[in-house]
Amino acid sequence: MSQRTYVNTRMEATSAARGRLRGAAPLSAIRYAAACAAFCISFMFALAVPSAAQTAGDLVREGFAAKERRQFPYAIQLFNEVLRRGELAPDQRGFLLYSRGVSYEALGLRDRALGDLDAAIALLPQFPNSYVYRALIWTDRREFDRARDDLMQALRLNPNSALIHNNLGSVYERKGELDLAIENYGTAIHLDPAYAEAFYNRAHAFIAKQDYQAAIADYDRAIALQKDFADAYSNRGGVYLMQGDTEKAIADFGKAIRLRESDPIFWANRANAYLAIGRYQEAIGDFDRAQKIDPGNAAVYLGRGRARMYSDAIFAAVEDLQTAVRLRPSNPNPAIWLHIARVHQGYADRQELEANTARVKRDQWPSAVLDLYLGNVDTVQVRQIAEEGNGPNAARRLCEADFYIGEFLAHNGKTPDGRQILQTVMAKCRPADVMFSAASAELSEMTPTK
Repeated sequence: MSQRTYVNTRMEATSAARGRLRGAAPLSAIRYAAACAAFCISFMFALAVPSAAQTAGDLVREGFAAKERRQFPYAIQLFNEVLRRGELAPDQRGFLLYSRGVSYEALGLRDRALGDLDAAIALLPQFPNSYVYRALIWTDRREFDRARDDLMQALRLNPNSALIHNNLGSVYERKGELDLAIENYGTAIHLDPAYAEAFYNRAHAFIAKQDYQAAIADYDRAIALQKDFADAYSNRGGVYLMQGDTEKAIADFGKAIRLRESDPIFWANRANAYLAIGRYQEAIGDFDRAQKIDPGNAAVYLGRGRARMYSDAIFAAVEDLQTAVRLRPSNPNPAIWLHIARVHQGYADRQELEANTARVKRDQWPSAVLDLYLGNVDTVQVRQIAEEGNGPNAARRLCEADFYIGEFLAHNGKTPDGRQILQTVMAKCRPADVMFSAASAELSEMTPTK
């Protein structure tokens, strides 16, 4: 089970080229058959006689079967009836409340699920599964400390559970405590060496630590264990793309598509890989597929707009980029690229640019580039803003700043200066970055000066 993280609507130009890395898989649920083993038998026998209890037992068994078939509303209805009758010992009532809570959680009715799980824990404090499911709800609500505490209690009750260690790793990763996340994923793997999801999750934590070789090794293992692990192929492709190994990236994205062609992320990932190396028609084709599956995704329109612009389909590019602006008006990237497309089109867009800039959040990079276009800051100031702060995005920001500055100068009467900066982009930025291919495209359109 892998996290559903659709194409990143932040839409940083370089991250768009790297492929969408789905995050750590969400906390895993304990399968009902395992949870039921210790308690279902007591239900069946305790409710077998007298005749009234037999009727309740039939309801319980039918409810459990409905839950296994994922017929959760029907299961809840049956559990309600048994609980209404009140013919239960405290431990039986606790397990039935747990089962109904699990059913509510599966339907997304988390407030009701939480109430049932709280009651189940009160009645069955030594039953670890209730803590695990409650941790699912805390995680969904981003209450990570509560999720951690519940999983720690579950581990005290069941210390050799690979699933609980894997879930605890996911919580630590969401808290940003990557070393603890990796440690817990590793424990899960030690307890269950065939646990593909734990390898997948640990790979994602390694990416956050920029240990890409370790990430690839874990994705390799996850795929070896689970041949149809589409998200693992896609994420491994994203890492290959980060490292500049475009052919391997495209191959992995293609494998993910073949396994689950209805997933728009996979098509967008391969499209961004093609875009990064200037294979614009192939990029457009894959963006088309992603757009048909997920027609409201702003990043898809942004990517396809760039591909169309550099393949000389300028009017279609403008249309795509306008759509991206409408979908994400506060994000600076669509507004920037729409202006660049207008420049390529030879269209005076001052009024449009001002209107779009007014809606952009001013506290996020690269909004300063819009101020450059409007004449509010100069190129030196833009680069200074890009240099602010450190961290893993520092090099990316400088790469973007140099591209935008070079592109700006090249189209504003300073072609030699612009060309020189764009050549710097190609020398310093990674081939997998969108800015690298964009700089290449801009340079190819310039007439060399004599």
